[in-house]
Amino acid sequence: MKNPIKKDLKHFGRAFIRVYPATFRKIVSHWQITLFSLFAILSAFYFDQTVRLLITGINNNIIDSIFVFGRWYGSGEPTLILFLGIYIIGLVFKEYEMRETGLLIGEAYIFSGIVTLTAKSAFGRFRPYTNQGDLSFYGWNLSNNDMFSYFSGHASVSFALSTILASTTNNIYLKTFYYLLAVITCLSRIYHEQHWFSDVLTGAIVAYLISKVLIEIDEEAEANSSETAK
Repeated sequence: MKNPIKKDLKHFGRAFIRVYPATFRKIVSHWQITLFSLFAILSAFYFDQTVRLLITGINNNIIDSIFVFGRWYGSGEPTLILFLGIYIIGLVFKEYEMRETGLLIGEAYIFSGIVTLTAKSAFGRFRPYTNQGDLSFYGWNLSNNDMFSYFSGHASVSFALSTILASTTNNIYLKTFYYLLAVITCLSRIYHEQHWFSDVLTGAIVAYLISKVLIEIDEEAEANSSETAK
């Protein structure tokens, strides 16, 4: 392979073109799961206030520290570190699987992030700390961070990262650990009154779905490459 970076850029471009239509097809074809997910999200709105009171009522130094870590895990910083670290190591040492994992981490972060930022701007939902109520949606907003509640970027980032990491192992305990990190991030956003329960649940579902589609696209491309090489 003479120019792996050029190949990866082409892979990124193809993934960008395919990921959203493929995600939509997945939503339509798996309509039972889609209906269940919609029901879960709509139900979450009903429980927003209750969950907020429950989570913010926790007063424990250990829990405080865990949720501070959760906030960091979903901040994008660990995603960037892992993306660059794993990708560069794979590139330098010609480890294809590592390079592939690094690329997937970057793609999941970017493609789920685009949807998240679009939703945040479109819905204009007030964050819990503003005390405007859990159903305060004021529409299009591009600059007021107080109105960027729906849906959670941290939840989206953490679940995108955890889904890709979980796909690299068959160890159920390690998979569970990766997803636990994302769950902690979601709880931390409620604890720090940055998001409602429905915000983090929606972000988690959207990022998980997009990440799973990206994994399928990557596996399909790898299978096609293997067939061509025969």
